[in-house]
Amino acid sequence: MVGATSEQDSLWLSTVLTSWQNILEARKPGATIVPVIISSDRTQVTLFGSKTAYPVYLTIGNIPKDIRRKSSERSHILLAYLPTTKLQHITSHASRRRMSQNLFHSCLHRILEPLEFLGLEGIPMKDGNGTFRRTHPILALFVADYPEQVLVTCVKTGNCPKCPAERDKLGDYSVSLDQRDFISIRATLSKGVNGDVRNYNAACARAGIKPVYHPFWFQLPYVDIFQSISPDILHQLHQGVFKHLLKWLAAVYSPAELNARYQRLIPNYHIRIFSNGITGLTRVTGKEHDQISRVLLGVIIDMRLCHGLDTSRLIRAVRALLDFLYMAKLPVQTTQTLHRLNNALHNFHTNKSIFVDLGVRQHFNFPKLHSFLHYASSINLFGTTDNYNTQHTERLHIDLTKKAYRSTNTKDEVAQMAQWLERQEKVFHHGEFIQRNVGLNVQSNSEVLPQLKPDRHVKMTSHPSEYSVAINNLVSDYGAIHFRDALARFAAGWLNPGFNHAQIEHASLNINIPFTTVSVYHRIKFINVGETEVADALHVQPRRQNKKGQYLPQRFDTALVLVGGQGIHGM
Repeated sequence: MVGATSEQDSLWLSTVLTSWQNILEARKPGATIVPVIISSDRTQVTLFGSKTAYPVYLTIGNIPKDIRRKSSERSHILLAYLPTTKLQHITSHASRRRMSQNLFHSCLHRILEPLEFLGLEGIPMKDGNGTFRRTHPILALFVADYPEQVLVTCVKTGNCPKCPAERDKLGDYSVSLDQRDFISIRATLSKGVNGDVRNYNAACARAGIKPVYHPFWFQLPYVDIFQSISPDILHQLHQGVFKHLLKWLAAVYSPAELNARYQRLIPNYHIRIFSNGITGLTRVTGKEHDQISRVLLGVIIDMRLCHGLDTSRLIRAVRALLDFLYMAKLPVQTTQTLHRLNNALHNFHTNKSIFVDLGVRQHFNFPKLHSFLHYASSINLFGTTDNYNTQHTERLHIDLTKKAYRSTNTKDEVAQMAQWLERQEKVFHHGEFIQRNVGLNVQSNSEVLPQLKPDRHVKMTSHPSEYSVAINNLVSDYGAIHFRDALARFAAGWLNPGFNHAQIEHASLNINIPFTTVSVYHRIKFINVGETEVADALHVQPRRQNKKGQYLPQRFDTALVLVGGQGIHGM
């Protein structure tokens, strides 16, 4: 099994780490591997204009993934802000591009240079139990989107950063998946130190890489950078191939009919209603693409193609792609699920020609689709994809980059951002110190501490949706036919807690309700607490008119309420 287990929930599991461990143990026994995960991504920090920041984040694989993926747990640290200069003073476009690449690698080399010695010799560090261990920090993964992957691996744009597949064969399912020969490429890059530029450029061209001088990973121990490139659920699946799939379907079907079907969806559990359709959406996020994908197959299942063409191949292709998307995101993987993952990809490639027949595509030779072929091997090596999802680092941009930029006066902002983050870190640690010491003092002065926990099962708003609704209207508008009888039984049970069911029914006949209006809540939020907490909402709302005079349909959700404890018969 790959990923989480019952006892080692979400821990880093990897065959690569095992091989590293064996090598280090042979050199010097007692080594502890610390897999270093680096991620970098250029992000815009202004709503208007083009000011950007280039943060580099670090975390380690020894941290459980359920902690690592929460930004509030502070398991990622900001290493540096890389330069964002565009080198406009260089007139030659080719020279500017090469200098930008060399600048990127030079900066990362300076940042990660300590790993060259510590990865081999190790450094004593204390674990969570207070035991000192000789740890060896080794670069394991570089988490990035495709432009960053190309920049890191020094391959040319349009090629695969993991394997030497030819560009005109990236869309083939049977393409060879041999890893790039890291040893020969490293030998090619070592020729750049002699200063013979022409021969060095020619050697790099033959190797299929760009002539970058001294990449940051060149001297890092035990690192194969082509193997360290991880799958990218956000940019390759949600914002990549699935985004293309929506465009293909919009070209195949009528966009008006596609939008109308999404607008007519019945509200359901975790289903978002796109009131204006999906084809007109702009700047669609990965979360929105995920919400669209949940019902896509049901929306198009009975839509007909033009000229009476058979839709079976199209439905099979869409289903296979959706199967791959959801199988790739599983938090626990087994050999069976990986086999189903590969079968889904095979089914898509078998039926993808329908898009060519319909004139939507001419070929499928683009890197994001080709990257699906590497998912199973990467999961086998480095665990499930939620170990290295770029969506986690996208969230870090808000706290560690954009908020920091807004705290500056936008002049020489990088130094101010670093200073602001340093002060925030000190405030956070001081708050933890105060809280920890206050807790110790309270425990020493009191043997029993009261456990005050808020009710997390049901959450109500402070004020009702409607203040004065006539009880008669509850019958006509809300369908609460037996509201008076139910309220009387509730009052009788409250006044007589020892009565049985028959006695409560008899006592309710003497209950007089002295009011004619009640306050009504149209929504109740609740949390089902079990192995995992699942949040949901219950909607009870009659037909109404909005500010534009348009009538909105009624919505009455069904709720199953467990009364009196769970028995062998269920609810």
